Amino acid sequence: MDFKLACLTDIGKKRKNNEDMGYVSKNSHATLLLVCDGMGGHKKGEIASKLIVDSISNDFKKRKIGFNPVSVKKFSKIVLKKANKTVHKKSLENNEFREMGSTAVMAIVIKDITFISSVGDSRCYSFSKTKGLKIRTNDQTYVEFLYETGRITKEEKALHPQKNLLLNAVGINPDLSNIQTRTIKNNDYSALLLCSDGLYNMISEEEMTEILSNDSLSTNDKAKTMINLALSHGGSDNITVALMEK
Repeated sequence: MDFKLACLTDIGKKRKNNEDMGYVSKNSHATLLLVCDGMGGHKKGEIASKLIVDSISNDFKKRKIGFNPVSVKKFSKIVLKKANKTVHKKSLENNEFREMGSTAVMAIVIKDITFISSVGDSRCYSFSKTKGLKIRTNDQTYVEFLYETGRITKEEKALHPQKNLLLNAVGINPDLSNIQTRTIKNNDYSALLLCSDGLYNMISEEEMTEILSNDSLSTNDKAKTMINLALSHGGSDNITVALMEK
């Protein structure tokens, strides 16, 4: 699978630590993209996100056999739950690590399908010039719950003061439940974008589309351009992009 990959992160303009972490890797049987956005402050968030990326990337590297639609789903669930146990165990070691956790959005691309798993509010988008930009995850946030149950409008959702309040995260409970999953059959897209909220809260979907449509930019330059645009719009949070193009 000859995919082009890029993974970039930036601390942004307002934060003291970068609690985001991204990872991309490919081998002979699959491609992995992963973005985590840690929470907890005082460096706890960056420890949580690193523990998740280290755990999942190690399990991916160790796997010697290929995936099928059933095994990729099983693998995704196992590695996320294992990472959850690692973070939760660390959080119990002392008060310094209490209540730390992280979002996680992961995509595993195999020959016929892309399998997406997410916890929290980091996102996955697919893009093609014919079908445009399509969000493939739902934010597990209080504000998204209010919107989905018809209590607030789309416009109110964007400006809501509690829009960063998560309903789910990796590491905050002993067992991880409510992992959101989605399958893209036939991999009918030209690009796959995983990102933290520091990107999508700072740039519009129209701006993402314009950058992803620009054939004169390399995959790495597209990721860099998105981050630079988020910074130019204020950079109020850490920003991470994991991008794959065919």
